Amino acid sequence: MDSVHLASASQRRASMLEAIGCDVVQSPLRARERPHGHGIPISEQVKNTLLGKIESAQRECTHPIVIVADTLVEDPDDALQPLGQPNNRQQALNMLLRLSGRNHRVWTGTAIIQGDKVEYWVESATVSIDSLDDDVLEALLISDSWRGKAGGYDYAGPMGNFAKIIDGAEETVLGFTPQLFTKLESIM
Repeated sequence: MDSVHLASASQRRASMLEAIGCDVVQSPLRARERPHGHGIPISEQVKNTLLGKIESAQRECTHPIVIVADTLVEDPDDALQPLGQPNNRQQALNMLLRLSGRNHRVWTGTAIIQGDKVEYWVESATVSIDSLDDDVLEALLISDSWRGKAGGYDYAGPMGNFAKIIDGAEETVLGFTPQLFTKLESIM
């Protein structure tokens, strides 16, 4: 498969592309990320940030195929409140406590840019997390698997033992919409 430019620092996303045979050139965007905004549905917040990343990638990236993505976790109590990436262990703990024993939605937006041609998709998946006792919470925090992860957890990491997808695609939870892979198959 040909190479793609992943405009992201996410090693998980790069690994997902490499797993389907893409040669990945990776670098995060230099532009400041557009804020997600509040008081609007999480799907719109993801779309808004994704559109900002598309604009930045079109200015910054010259590779023939560029991929950008954004993921947010929806607060199970408030469909307008995102759980982004925690900045520290206390924030990660607060997020894990909100999600413990509950279902929530994970929203991901993905775009593929080929010069002036842009296609993007926004999808969600529903994840159920077991009730997390103090020992599990402590282990999750100590593992640092929450770093750089929306909602403060890594579904493909330690949290995978305590979470399951009950609706939607695993790719969505891990940071790409499934349509990206279909599109890549058709152009490469």
